[in-house]
Amino acid sequence: MAQRNRVRQTPTALFTLFPTNGRIPFKQILQATWVATFALFIGICFVLAIAFSADGKPTSSNKWYEYAPTFIALGAVVLRGSVAALLGITLYQNLWQNVSAPAKANEESRVETGGEGGISLKKVESLHLASRLAVGMLAYPLFRAGWIIGFLGLAVTSAVQPVLQSAITVRQERQIVPLGLPIYHPQFNGSLAQSDSAAMNAAGPTTISRRSAVAALMGEKSGLRYTDANVTGIANFGPVNYLDVSCNIEAVPGNKSNLNGWDLYNFTYRYPDAEHVSDDPRFDLTQFRDVSNTSVLDNGVEISLAAKSKVEVQAVIFNNTHYLRHLCMVQTAIGSCATHITAGTGSMGDLACMRDQFINVDSDLEKAGSFYGPAGGVISLFGSFLEVFVGKAVLDIRDRLNPGQSLFVMGTLVADTDKTLVMPSDLLSHMQRVLWVTPLLAKFGTPEQEALNVTMSVLDERNVIVYKIDKPRIIVTVAVLLVIGLGCLVYLSLCNSGACGRLTRDSLVHSLTVAGPNGPAIKGACLASLDEILDKAGGEKLKFGVLLEATGSVDGHLGFAEQPLAPGSHESSPVTSVGKPVPGRWYGGQGGLRKKKPQVEVR
Repeated sequence: MAQRNRVRQTPTALFTLFPTNGRIPFKQILQATWVATFALFIGICFVLAIAFSADGKPTSSNKWYEYAPTFIALGAVVLRGSVAALLGITLYQNLWQNVSAPAKANEESRVETGGEGGISLKKVESLHLASRLAVGMLAYPLFRAGWIIGFLGLAVTSAVQPVLQSAITVRQERQIVPLGLPIYHPQFNGSLAQSDSAAMNAAGPTTISRRSAVAALMGEKSGLRYTDANVTGIANFGPVNYLDVSCNIEAVPGNKSNLNGWDLYNFTYRYPDAEHVSDDPRFDLTQFRDVSNTSVLDNGVEISLAAKSKVEVQAVIFNNTHYLRHLCMVQTAIGSCATHITAGTGSMGDLACMRDQFINVDSDLEKAGSFYGPAGGVISLFGSFLEVFVGKAVLDIRDRLNPGQSLFVMGTLVADTDKTLVMPSDLLSHMQRVLWVTPLLAKFGTPEQEALNVTMSVLDERNVIVYKIDKPRIIVTVAVLLVIGLGCLVYLSLCNSGACGRLTRDSLVHSLTVAGPNGPAIKGACLASLDEILDKAGGEKLKFGVLLEATGSVDGHLGFAEQPLAPGSHESSPVTSVGKPVPGRWYGGQGGLRKKKPQVEVR
């Protein structure tokens, strides 16, 4: 693409008609301010977008929220620069309005230097510094609107960034995030049980099931690791199949006693749905197992199991003030469980399961190969539960505790000394904990067991860092900047241009269009706009130096050389060459520039 030649063939190319309405041409205002105005609107939209989108959001969510203060600072820089640009253009134009002849004299009449209009050089410098929003203007204070507005503009633009950033405060908040995580729960899986006979029928508990029941009994305040994920909050899982208990409890006031019939603890059971196979209570599972004989204290109770879904419990416990008589039913059930976990770990005593309904799995237990069936672990869970609780405890003749073979009494006894005996306060909560927690603990890490998962829903409570943004402060700040920007545009559009006739901008190129009686450095451009000059004469080269050589008796003169004449031009010969000043000579004269050329070497 051919490059456009931006060198004038004649100086008249920049001649411009003075506006008929006395105002600055709108095109010049648009060319001078569109970038700053566009940046102002973009900056406002950008800052407001951050304020309304990042307010209250955790910094860890994404980079937009994490670096919100940085983005606010970036937006503040854009806003400060755009408003400063608009103010600078407006105040510089105001400066030239003050320098120019009054608007009422703008009818080709002459205004003398000493008359109305114009300002002193000191005031020009002060207003010029104010138009640039420079701190140096404080060295030249001036009680004029241009200087005061410049001072306020400096204060406003300097305060934009700190004010916007002060609207952001950092807070730590607790956020609730719902999560779904897999946790181990075998339900009634046969991995909890032993198999009986070659037919692979489900049978009694494995060692891990027994151990898990004992751990659950003694772990009221112990931790249970549900997941390796670092989550904290209310956790729910289900529906799951598990064993649950319902009881009728009667409280009888009394004191501890070693009399017959006043056991501190006894616990027996029966299978109400088992088949009647013998009249001997030792073999008839439909009758409560005998715990009245004192031999139970030494020998314990032999646990017999049946492939049934229901076990009836009869128990008594002295809770230090009352004898609590229980008649309970332990059955297979389906329901959901809840607890509170911290960093993936909860307390065994905090687990609470809510039963939806009892279910009957007798038909599954009676089938051949029930070990692999949906109720393969039921018999194991019943067996582990009964081994923990069945037994008795009494006072001996010296009023000391004889716990017998009862794992429950040994595992939950609060205090037992020569002078003090403190029994557990209740029985039901311990039965529930063993029934609910045992399956969760009965894990030995085989690949088959690892797949026995259910989904746990956690309302994860996270301490997060959030940015709270004072939106009213943001809105007021950007509104003030917008009003300032629009005010600048309105002033430029409506003010009478006086003797200027154009938008005068603080630019070195534009300053070369201003001159005294001998004309400007850019010839013929005294009324041309900056963009017009750059468009029509942007390729012309400038040379600054000695125009008139200094001698011992004549002062020299420095300035810009003129452009060469176009071929065929009949204008007077321009001064197109400059030289270097001679040290020790005087310069400042300007007479005779057109009469003779400087006798110096062109550099």
